[in-house]
Amino acid sequence: MAWLAERVLAYGSFGILATVLLLPALEAALPLVGALLPGQTAVVMGGLLAWHGRVPVVAALVTAVVGAVLGNVAGYAVGRRFSARLLARVPADGRRRRYTDRALGLIERRGGSAVFVGRFTAVLRTLVPTLCGATRMPLRRYLAWSVVSSVVWAPAFVLIGYVMGPAGPG
Repeated sequence: MAWLAERVLAYGSFGILATVLLLPALEAALPLVGALLPGQTAVVMGGLLAWHGRVPVVAALVTAVVGAVLGNVAGYAVGRRFSARLLARVPADGRRRRYTDRALGLIERRGGSAVFVGRFTAVLRTLVPTLCGATRMPLRRYLAWSVVSSVVWAPAFVLIGYVMGPAGPG
């Protein structure tokens, strides 16, 4: 997290808030890219830097929620548009197939609450939005659960960073 904080501090509060918005959005929007980008880490970092007065805590909270919702909606749209191609590209064996099957099973069993659970689980956070689109979950139901999960998830992790503030880099 220190490496990320050093990089975004070079761009001031704009860089911090852009990172807190974009990394969670990209994490949920693009499953393959999302596995590499630290969206949750960026949100925690936003809280930590808010404690140090680099950005207002309310700005970090709102930006993290907006990034999470936008990423979820983009991931859903990708899944809806490219469902057949995306599912065909998952290898038949290995870890990715296992995670994909687990996420599909969760969506089928739990419906909208899978979106909520997926938001709090690292691997599922990258898969569930796209798979909800691919399985044609009704957009209204998906959006409602996406907003609820993001409104709980983002403040929780911003506040974790904020509480860690005294121990972290400023």
